[in-house]
Amino acid sequence: MNYRSTILATFILVGGTASSNAQDIDQSKVPAAVKTAFTKAYPKATDVDWELKGANYQVDFDLGKVDHKATYTNTGKTISFEKDIPNAQLPAAIAKSIKSKYPKGKIDDVDWINTGGKISYKVDIEGTPDVNVWYSADGKFIKELAD
Repeated sequence: MNYRSTILATFILVGGTASSNAQDIDQSKVPAAVKTAFTKAYPKATDVDWELKGANYQVDFDLGKVDHKATYTNTGKTISFEKDIPNAQLPAAIAKSIKSKYPKGKIDDVDWINTGGKISYKVDIEGTPDVNVWYSADGKFIKELAD
């Protein structure tokens, strides 16, 4: 395999892997039940972008100047909802745990997540290395993933 073929194969492999997780779709391809549920719940949403994630539909949108995300089944049932929140709104127990576990890290972004009525927080931490961590509403550590 020559250099050019190797580069092309690498781009195809990386692109295929990235697109297997989620696929941007046009709003016209979103089922009516999903669009109806979304519009009813968020009539003032702006900057709306849809993705197909497996069999579910995820929508990124803004309400005011705040980023939001909602995930729906193909029948329009809400699976989860999340929104960016200011770092200051992160519960104190979680902030304390992060400071202890990642003393050199800096909280970059905080997402409040509601999945079937269960609240959790996703926190992006810049540091060495950058990580995303999840905590339950009561401050219990759930998981960490490299960013």
